[in-house]
Amino acid sequence: MASNSGPATNNGRPSTDAVLNQDARNGVAVHSFDPEASPSQKGADAAKNADKLKSVNANNGPAEREVHVETGPSNVVPTITVQDTDAKEPKLVAKDASQPLVEAQNDMPSAIGGIPSAPAPAIPDWYRVGWRQMSGIDDPPLAEGEEKDKGVLDMFLAEQFYGTWYHNAALIVFAVFASHFLTRFHFGWGWLFVLLAGCNTYYSTSMQRVRRQARDDIQRELVKTRLASEHESADWINNFLDRFWLIYEPVLSATIISSVDQVLSASTPPFLDSLRLSQFTLGTKAPRIDKVRTFPKTPDDIVMMDWGISFTPNDISDITPKQAAGKVNPKVVLSVRVGKGLATATMPILVEDISFSGLMRIRMKLMSNFPHVQIVDISFLEKPVIDYVLKPVGERHLDPRAVFVIREMTHATLGPMMYDPNVFTLNLAQMLSGKPLDAAIGVLQVTIHSARGIKGTKIGGGTPDPYISLAINNRSELARTKYKTNTYNPTWMETKFILINALNESLILNLYDFNDHRKDTLMGSATFELGVLADDATHENIQSQLLKDGKERGELRYDISYYPVITPKEGEEEVLDTKVGIVRLTIHQAKDLDHTKSLSGDLNPFAKVFLGDDLSHHTHATPLFKHTNNPVWESPYEFVCSNKDSSVITVKVIDDRDFLKDPVVGYMSIKLVDLLDSMGEAERDWFPLSGCKSGKLRLSAEWKPLQMAGGLHGSEQYTPPIGVVRLLLDKATDVKNVEAALGGKSDPYVRVQVNNVTKGRTEVINNNLNPIWDQIVYIPVHSLKETLMLECMDYQHLTRDRSLGSVELLVSDLAKESADHRYPYESTGVKNGNDSLRLDKGGAFKGNLHYTATFIPALALRGVKFDSSGNQLQRAAEESQDEDGGIVDTGSISSSDEEAQAVPVGITVKPKRDRAKSQSVDTTKSRKSVRTEDSDKTASSPRDVEEPVEAGVDMEMDELLTQQSGVIVFNVISGQLARKARLEVLLDDGYWPSFTTVKSSSTSAKWEYVGEGFVKELDFGKVWLRLNETDDDEKEAIVAEWKGDAKAFLQSTMTGPQKFVLHGNDDRPSSSVMIEARYVPVPVKLEARESVNNQGVLRVDLLNGQEIRGVDRGGKSDPFAIFTLNGQKVYKSQTKKKTLTPEWNENFDVSVPSRVAADFSIEIFDWNQLEQAKSLGSAKIELADIEPFQASERVINLTSKHGDKGQVNIRLLFHPEIIAKSRKNTSTFSTAGRAMTQLGGFPVNAGKGVLHGVTGVFHKKGNGNNQEPESPPPPELPSGQASQPVGQSENLEAGATTFPSSESKASAEGRSTEPGTLRVTVLDAKDLVGEVKAYITLRVGDKEFKTKHTSKTATPEWNESFVFAAGSFTPKLYAWVHEHKTLGKDKDIGDGEIDIWRHIKPEGVSAADVFLELRQGNGLLRVRLEFDASSNPFSSGSSYLPVNEFLERYQSLHHRDSAFGERPDHDD
Repeated sequence: MASNSGPATNNGRPSTDAVLNQDARNGVAVHSFDPEASPSQKGADAAKNADKLKSVNANNGPAEREVHVETGPSNVVPTITVQDTDAKEPKLVAKDASQPLVEAQNDMPSAIGGIPSAPAPAIPDWYRVGWRQMSGIDDPPLAEGEEKDKGVLDMFLAEQFYGTWYHNAALIVFAVFASHFLTRFHFGWGWLFVLLAGCNTYYSTSMQRVRRQARDDIQRELVKTRLASEHESADWINNFLDRFWLIYEPVLSATIISSVDQVLSASTPPFLDSLRLSQFTLGTKAPRIDKVRTFPKTPDDIVMMDWGISFTPNDISDITPKQAAGKVNPKVVLSVRVGKGLATATMPILVEDISFSGLMRIRMKLMSNFPHVQIVDISFLEKPVIDYVLKPVGERHLDPRAVFVIREMTHATLGPMMYDPNVFTLNLAQMLSGKPLDAAIGVLQVTIHSARGIKGTKIGGGTPDPYISLAINNRSELARTKYKTNTYNPTWMETKFILINALNESLILNLYDFNDHRKDTLMGSATFELGVLADDATHENIQSQLLKDGKERGELRYDISYYPVITPKEGEEEVLDTKVGIVRLTIHQAKDLDHTKSLSGDLNPFAKVFLGDDLSHHTHATPLFKHTNNPVWESPYEFVCSNKDSSVITVKVIDDRDFLKDPVVGYMSIKLVDLLDSMGEAERDWFPLSGCKSGKLRLSAEWKPLQMAGGLHGSEQYTPPIGVVRLLLDKATDVKNVEAALGGKSDPYVRVQVNNVTKGRTEVINNNLNPIWDQIVYIPVHSLKETLMLECMDYQHLTRDRSLGSVELLVSDLAKESADHRYPYESTGVKNGNDSLRLDKGGAFKGNLHYTATFIPALALRGVKFDSSGNQLQRAAEESQDEDGGIVDTGSISSSDEEAQAVPVGITVKPKRDRAKSQSVDTTKSRKSVRTEDSDKTASSPRDVEEPVEAGVDMEMDELLTQQSGVIVFNVISGQLARKARLEVLLDDGYWPSFTTVKSSSTSAKWEYVGEGFVKELDFGKVWLRLNETDDDEKEAIVAEWKGDAKAFLQSTMTGPQKFVLHGNDDRPSSSVMIEARYVPVPVKLEARESVNNQGVLRVDLLNGQEIRGVDRGGKSDPFAIFTLNGQKVYKSQTKKKTLTPEWNENFDVSVPSRVAADFSIEIFDWNQLEQAKSLGSAKIELADIEPFQASERVINLTSKHGDKGQVNIRLLFHPEIIAKSRKNTSTFSTAGRAMTQLGGFPVNAGKGVLHGVTGVFHKKGNGNNQEPESPPPPELPSGQASQPVGQSENLEAGATTFPSSESKASAEGRSTEPGTLRVTVLDAKDLVGEVKAYITLRVGDKEFKTKHTSKTATPEWNESFVFAAGSFTPKLYAWVHEHKTLGKDKDIGDGEIDIWRHIKPEGVSAADVFLELRQGNGLLRVRLEFDASSNPFSSGSSYLPVNEFLERYQSLHHRDSAFGERPDHDD
């Protein structure tokens, strides 16, 4: 127990040195230091080997709070500024400081040790690691027919029907039958004894095993019961602690000193001036765990134990006499200062004979990821027993009140924190992640409109004066509105911003009645659950009932918006460059403060933080530490910044003087951007203080961007382009193979990034380490200081794309300034690059990238900027300024302190820039600016400065839109969405998005996002808007889209914001977005292969042939023609029997991505029934010289190895059109060389980028929808199917569509139920398993037909037609392929199903050739669907159209709607 020693003589009074020197002689670490030293210095002295210790003093204040919003440019001129910004590494300099900034930073010791900057390499997915993977407990159940590894007993007997008893019974049966066998065949008694001995041995062993297992099970259950009901000792860990304590005690002492000394300084009782540590030792006896009780009946991921712990150094019953002789008790010497100001006296107090014991409950929640213990809950089940002895050192008397200081302080602190039922929670997962526990996850914007029908009166009568107070879970008040006098229907229209740490809590809006001279009265409360903000971040016009004691007290109207923090994507460390965000400012410590500011040379320092222009009202103050010139505060503060570039932070270090004026010891001011830039450098967080002789401050800041309209790529941040860089990405050689472990090769493509934003990408070359792209991209650039990063990537569909290396290209190497005011920049020439690809890790090089780069200047145009009234946060803060109403006073700074704490206005640390480098090169020449010394001295508001007249060229819209090439600048303002998504903007071919916004946090999206894209030919360009609901900008889940001509789009959006409606591919409601645009002409001279005239749809009429070579015995041939484009077969004609002058008169359409580069050829073959077709001659058809829209007939001369013989007459008609490119759901893409088989420039369906009727991709195992494949896949996937117009190719390589037409589906559901005639023609099949006699069974509805079986072949042909009645009631066609067996049962080869209305239209006349991939086997079946809605097969007078008439009618309708610049209307 505590005791107080009475007065005594000097001889009887222990001295400090005498008390502790004896312990030091015993080999115990005794820590002795100056009581006035800083905690870090004390920790360094105790640790000996540590140069620097970090305080672990936790912030006990509320995590949530109302946040100050820094809304505009500041007049405060920083004391810390940037020097030589044009250099590669800008430097910070300080003004009017006693110590140079570099010296202040460099004299700090470096951190000891280091943490790895990157995580360990991930284990490949194909590894099987751990018991869960090896046991397959998480694997999906096997499909029926796939249970190959099960044993016989598993398949036929349930588990309860076999086991040990089953084996014993089998043994008995075996013994009976074996003995009967021995007796029956007259074996002797010896054999019988041998049999019985063997059976007895097995049975005895089995019964022993049963008894042993039963005994183990019983003991295990008894142990569980004993664990829960009895305590057990922990001698093994106590023995470990006895040995480990002597090693660990110095480290633990250093930690305690650096933290407890801070707590004592900040928690000094009022009757004492200060309470500090001066000497410290923990002794030689380790703490003990006396007993442990475990609770086994908890969930598998919960471990709960009761620990009896004690720290009793005076108890020697459990140690040896030798250990007792050298034992040292813990001793702590406190330096207690009594008095105030100069009238103080210091009295050292020795705290010894410390003992502690208690019963603690520990509950741990486990998890699978590191550190495997997620949460630890600690609580004391009983009030712990704390005992100690206080002995004043020297001839001083101890104040009786000081005896209970330590005990009461301990219980007062621990009681509400961890005395049962309170629990102290340690979130280990969050602590080890490196993120502060009190870090904000977002900002809550609460706009309080009004309250109506308030019920209640003032105490004593009268009308209330209401105001609203905001709190989280009814904890401390976070913010309050002004009060409105004498009203039952107040209107506030105030906006409050609150930082929140979690969304699993509730926002409480309390309505109070303001009273002048007494406590305010609660009139009612409304509750809003923050969890709903995760689904929709914006809730407007909320009307909540005000309740008190369960009774309605009125109605409150308000809006709530949530702006989450944008976190970097997995595997990336870059934080998005936004102007609006949360700043976490940490005031760590100060050193060598100017002691001449105090007469005693002793300071009581604390720091205040000021934001912006207001230097009289601080937004944050650190704790006060007394009597130290080296305080360690470790005080974090978070605030919302609406404009990072203009924000200035001012910190004043103030000396607290109780009743006197508190003077400023020193101050500093720095721009936020400069402070954030300095955080990237090690040990560069020390800054000298101004206005004092000495002193420096350690300050750090963390930027957390907010997802808020205008914060990311807003209109205020946008700078018009100075030109574009034309990149010809030719090829790469010997790139890194990241798929070698799987036996494959990389799928490389090149992406071009500027400031970590992707501006352009090439196509993907599959499975190639030496890819050839030969592709041109145009990249807009805005400054000569920009750098283009050409990064070679490996495409991955299910995971993130992987880097194969990168090359940097400086814009300054391609362009320079010019004297032409129309084109302020000009090209320096063509750069041909052959650079090595630098890998991300290790800085090694692998492979080379070949490219050609040229700069093309843009026209310096006026009016490219968008009108802006600030970002969303600035507007909300300015609109909430309400002058009406009274302010509830919560205390303010006195006028005397304000006068004493005033600091000079102006820059104390000036930038020392060279005047030659002061001219900005970040913008175009129309916006030159030169910073002068006078501008630094004059702190005038930017609003007062007259903006210079913008230079450039004025151009009317009509004249502007005659410029064919240029940069379209999009300002995506807002949108009303059917579901939360991000907007992607694509131009021309739609292969990659030109840019994409962030994913909206609400269906009422507010983006204010400015992006841009380059259009090569405005008259033929296309704009494509689509909504993607995935978070990853490299993946797709398209929910809605809009397509239109680029020129018409600009005509509507250049005059002001326009609304565009985006439609989905199903029954989802439509979405709308608001977009404004500008156009910057760039005079680009296109190559022939870049023009729209170079791509389009080619109609080929195969007329006839003449003088075809005869190869049959009769001198004739059976000729047919095959057309090939870029190595892929696109069309096969009919076979003409026994003729040398065939008349085909067939036609087909094919999409040509590039006429210049097209390899288009025809080859004539002779058909043979039993052997392979023979070539009769081939020829190449040149397409580069074809005139668009003009039909031309050509005679093609055939050549072969037998010489030149034969001609073919064809007719060609070319329709120029943009050919949209698409991406598949795998790691491959449809390349530009692939032929496309329908008219239409853009996709009809929103989906994984696959284009209906343009460039479809066939999935061998695809499910035909637009969804991402799930993992694990379903046991049986639907059969793949694709279609193309009738009369085109017999091969799927022609580019068939694989996805349904939403228009056809919708119209099929909405059409009349009157059936039409569906003619199904079974054409052929290929790739069957071996040679079989195949026949087909078809079913539509309840009607079924069978074809005849063919002869043995792997490519059967039937050409049999069947008629069905079809309508909305028959959505599918089912097909089965069988092998005919002359003897025995026919064998099933495969089956599949066709979505009828996915490929043909349910109105009018429609036809399509459908390719169906067979399930449960290999093979591809081709059928032709022909539908006539006007013919009812059930009517008595119905007649079916002949095939020729049907095709003629269909083709006439199909070609009638086709014209240049228009696509066939799929709704017709």
